[in-house]
Amino acid sequence: MRRGPVGLLFLLAAARAAAQESPPLFPPEQQYSFKVKGDALSREEWTTSVFDAPGVSHNDDRWRLQARPRLEIGINKIVLGLGAELNYSQDKNYVPANQTIIRDNYRSRDARVDLAFARWQIGSGARLEGGRFEMPVALTEMLWDRDLRPQGGALTLEMHDEDGRPRLGLTLLAARGSHVFDDDGVRMLLASGAGFFGAGEQGRIELRGSFVKFTRVEKLETRIRRQNSRQGGLVFQDYDVLDGIVRYRRDGGVPLQLVADVCWNLGADPTARAAGEAPRKNNQGLWLAAVIGSTRSRRLRLEYTFARVDKDATVAAYATDDFFWATGWLGHRGDLGVKATDHVAFHVVGQLQRFKDSARIEERDHWVKRYRSEIRVVY
Repeated sequence: MRRGPVGLLFLLAAARAAAQESPPLFPPEQQYSFKVKGDALSREEWTTSVFDAPGVSHNDDRWRLQARPRLEIGINKIVLGLGAELNYSQDKNYVPANQTIIRDNYRSRDARVDLAFARWQIGSGARLEGGRFEMPVALTEMLWDRDLRPQGGALTLEMHDEDGRPRLGLTLLAARGSHVFDDDGVRMLLASGAGFFGAGEQGRIELRGSFVKFTRVEKLETRIRRQNSRQGGLVFQDYDVLDGIVRYRRDGGVPLQLVADVCWNLGADPTARAAGEAPRKNNQGLWLAAVIGSTRSRRLRLEYTFARVDKDATVAAYATDDFFWATGWLGHRGDLGVKATDHVAFHVVGQLQRFKDSARIEERDHWVKRYRSEIRVVY
């Protein structure tokens, strides 16, 4: 009858001894990976009816070639990445040096470092990365151009369901000097949380809320201040952008994605008051998109985008450069993609847009048209 407690003591002692055993003589082998990736773009672009004066306009035509090779080396849970961006275009968008605006988020004739990062997968639900890396938060192009790279550090925490799909996510990011042109003094802090929910057999809904704080924006290079309000030539300093996104994705025979994005610059009103002006109302943005099909898993892909972005809804330097303006505009975009091979797709893009917040009243109702034909390659 007394053997039970004695046996239990022996089991506890054995467990403790096992826990204190030295590590195995031959530790597990290191896990290495080596990947070469890349993408390329060939683009023809025609922009028509660019406003000069009432009744006077001009056209701009250009072509562009881009290649972005990259290398990733994995050592256990750490990935080291290095990538380049190579551009050659018909125009030289960075000259003359005294031009008032640069509309592109790239140098048209340039070879530069695009990515240089280290990523540590701490566990199944935590990831840490630093350097110059791809934006880890699924923002829309209204706030962040997908071709720009944050330069700093980011921590991502995730919870997954039994199938490995994300259920909850949180990303904290701090960056500085993330533009291609001079913005070395500008700092960005980003906090973004998301929840993912099932919607039918093949559907998923994503609810995402983000807060982006831009500081020292007066350090932006003059030519990329673009449509943002200024005082004494400097961009207003307070850009505290609250952003909310709802996404619906459905897989299956015909993939479908619906996106609704709304943002508010909470810093616009106090900044205007500090400048002795009336509170500003041009601090909101709306982005709606629908995508049917895919050029990866299907033959065709059709996308439509509508956007209405006030000129101080966000920092114009970091918004998409696909449209003629970064902020202060309203417009539409259609994109038809056709899959040629597993790695190559052809796209035809049409845009119709107007500068609704122009200082020239006559320009506010003037529509500018832009057309593109593209060959996109991804490996």
